[in-house]
Amino acid sequence: MSSWANNAIITKSKSIYGNFLKPDDYEKIVKLHSLSDLVSYLKKQKNYEVILKDVQENTVHRGHLESLIKKNSFDHILRLVKLVYSNDVEFYKLNVVQQENEIILSTIRTMISNEFEENKGRMPFFFDVHTPVDMILLLKATNYEELLAAVKKTPYYDILKPFSTKDNEKIRYLDIEHALEAYYYDEAFRRIDKYYSGSEKKDLESIFQTRIELGNITKIYRLKKFYQADPITIKNVLIKKHMRISEKKIDEIIRLENPDAILKYLSTSEFSKFTSDKDYVYVEYYAGRIRYDLARKFMYFSTDVPKVYTAFITLSEIEIENLTNIIEGIRYQVGEQEIKQMLIY
Repeated sequence: MSSWANNAIITKSKSIYGNFLKPDDYEKIVKLHSLSDLVSYLKKQKNYEVILKDVQENTVHRGHLESLIKKNSFDHILRLVKLVYSNDVEFYKLNVVQQENEIILSTIRTMISNEFEENKGRMPFFFDVHTPVDMILLLKATNYEELLAAVKKTPYYDILKPFSTKDNEKIRYLDIEHALEAYYYDEAFRRIDKYYSGSEKKDLESIFQTRIELGNITKIYRLKKFYQADPITIKNVLIKKHMRISEKKIDEIIRLENPDAILKYLSTSEFSKFTSDKDYVYVEYYAGRIRYDLARKFMYFSTDVPKVYTAFITLSEIEIENLTNIIEGIRYQVGEQEIKQMLIY
């Protein structure tokens, strides 16, 4: 990659990130009590003024707002990808795989819940030109057979076919989520191995290994605490490939009788150096905070384009998660302090 392209992508990433919401913005947003007030506030922020300029504050549906926030992030990512003129452009398009996974899973959740009208506004119509998935068929899918038809000419067909069922209530969501997640990480490591070497390759692999490990720990916590899942069920949905934590250590974590002890494990593990002394209430918050701090470190100090780009993706995902939690908090009239406990900034 030329030095011009190198500087352009890093400069552009940092420039866009500079327009992300600041701690002061979140302090103000959590005090808002209506969706219209939130839209009005976001319209005044540089990162959202264009995407929301035609949105009517008093009539916008929360699903449509979430879709626009995701579109805004994806548009930024596309702008960065267009600056790549090197052979490793396939790595930068990895986010498309993640977007495809999320859309497929969202469709499946809608089929299971039978809330087709409720979730219609959430579907990303902007994504159709960037994926081989037939988005028109996917957005119309009401059963598993129609879902398979939408992904027939893609790698997802072979991934999803084994879970086929005629009864939406019997869809094995956790197994499908695991299969799609495994595919995403296999693609990530394949692309890293193909295009990078040395310390750059090692650092990129470490970013994804950390993400896998934090994701696994979060799954263990949630399955134990909220579903009292047995060890076999838990192990079956973990991503074991590419993981640095030994299987013995994972088994130890799974065997912890009190799920909240997992927070103690995180606070004394190798991840502890990335976090503050704050008393975390949610394991998702702890895992997210580690991802956030690592991403900010790469954003500010790395000079390697793939690492800065990956950091930008992570920080963008976290802002989307924050705003989604705020939107849900407003919908269910959750208290200011409880919402703040879920936000990472």
